Amino acid sequence: MILLTYIARVSDGMLLVASMETMRSSATGESSETLDVYKAQARELLREPQQAAKCSIDSGPFQFHSMVSGGVVYLALTRKGYPKQLVFRYLDEVCQAFIDDLGRDWQSAVELAARPYAFIKFDKTLQRKRKEFADPDARANQAKIDEDIADITSIMKRNIDEVLNRGEKLDRLVETSSNLKDEAHKYKWGAKKYNAMVLWQQYAPLVAGAFVVAFVLYLKLRW
Repeated sequence: MILLTYIARVSDGMLLVASMETMRSSATGESSETLDVYKAQARELLREPQQAAKCSIDSGPFQFHSMVSGGVVYLALTRKGYPKQLVFRYLDEVCQAFIDDLGRDWQSAVELAARPYAFIKFDKTLQRKRKEFADPDARANQAKIDEDIADITSIMKRNIDEVLNRGEKLDRLVETSSNLKDEAHKYKWGAKKYNAMVLWQQYAPLVAGAFVVAFVLYLKLRW
């Protein structure tokens, strides 16, 4: 069960909407006095919201879950056993419903809000959402969890495929580099051979001429 939900402005922590359990019931097992303690903790968290887009913070047998989006922080309190995937799905839906409720200029409306609980009418939507997510074992909520897990699995598979593709490209790059190195070695050897042939063609006549002259002199001296 979602015990309380706060929506606040990030810049100053001002509460825009609040929805919570206010009476002791068999469903929550918590007194209003107990919830008052956690409401005070929630207000402290809103004064200095976490920088992470989504995070969870333990507090006794409960957990605070926060989500920051578009300059607004969405905070929910649940028992520790409540599935995190589901509570963040709840906050995602609350965020979208809040934006839809305020309309196209919702960011301006949030920035210009001059008093706490400026959008208290949205509490009706929050109450309906809290009822939808009250039982994590309900078929509809289990379907949402399965859907989120499937999305995460798909993202992980896509990331793995991208890594493998990068690996294949790296292998091809290494192979290409090796081929270029071999070609460079062949070119270097060919260049040396060519230079040797040029030198031979250049000096071979001189060497041959010198040999002929030496041979003629040798014959004259011999005879």
